[in-house]
Formats: sequence, C-alpha cells, structure tokens
Amino acid sequence: MNHAEEIWKTLVRATVDKKHPWRVVGFSTAGPEGPQVRSVILRAVNTAKHQLVFYTDSRSKKIADIAYEPRVALLFWNPRSNTQLRVCGIAAAETSELIVNGLWERIPEYARKDYATLSAPGEPFVNDSLAYDFDAARSNFVVLNVRVTSFELLRLDRSGHVRVRMEPDKNGIWGEFGLIP
Repeated sequence: MNHAEEIWKTLVRATVDKKHPWRVVGFSTAGPEGPQVRSVILRAVNTAKHQLVFYTDSRSKKIADIAYEPRVALLFWNPRSNTQLRVCGIAAAETSELIVNGLWERIPEYARKDYATLSAPGEPFVNDSLAYDFDAARSNFVVLNVRVTSFELLRLDRSGHVRVRMEPDKNGIWGEFGLIP
C-alpha cells in the first residue's frame, strides 16, 4: 500500500473512531482579517472525490474567510505514531439540499442546538444567556467539503524523519514526490 492509500484509509477510520487522534483537525483559513485556525471535527471522507467533510455554522467566521479565499490548510497530529499530516485543499459548501438534509437528519436532537443559538459562533451570548431558535437551526447548518489538492506526511523518528509529499495528477492518481529534506 502506498502512502496516499494509507492516509485515505486512516482518515476514513478517524470518522468512525471517536478516539482517533485525526478526528479533531486544525482548520486554517486566510480571510480578510488574516490567517485563522480553529479545531473542527472530521465528519466524513469521500475518497473517490478526494474530499474531506466537516459541519459548520453558516454564521461562523470560517464561512466568510472561505468566501474571501477558498484555499485552506488542515493539520492532523497523531502523538502515538509521531505522525503529522498537512493537507491543502479548496473548501466549498455542499450545494445539494438532498445531501445536506440527509446529513442533518442524522444529527441527534441534542446536537442540533449547536446550530440553534441566537448568537453566531464566536459572538457574545444574546441577553447574557443561551437562547435557541430551533426553527433556524437547519438553515444555519452547513456541510463543508474540502477537495484535497495535496498531502504532506511527516513521521518523526530518531533514526531519521520521513517526509513525503503527494498530489493527484490530472487523472486523480496520487503521486509521491519522494522524501522531502
């Protein structure tokens, strides 16, 4: 198995194993206010389309950042294997209502309140209390797809670090650019 296949399999595993270290991801954007990074949860992987899937609130600053500059960077870290994965990609909201509604239906009722707050993410609470508008929750829910344009794997090892950069060619076949010094 080559490095790209191994990475895709590991990313898929992270979506089903809630304790997998690659489940929580550093998600970086470059918006009008400069670079921003925040933690997000990896929700799904579409290996055929080379996509990673995340959920977010339409009112979050990352949505405005992506509208300004859709190129994003993600950082995964596994302390057990001393492995870092840097991912570059292009982010876009899912436009199929059928897909978004299907994913929304899978979200448990208790978790839907994350999208029902009156205050936008990162803003102070309205009236100093947590208030909800459950009718607006679905309209605040966004499925964010990141089309992966490159991987860079770094495995820290006392006998010598291993660095590999990978990109898909025009046919979608992942090529490795060997060890990076």
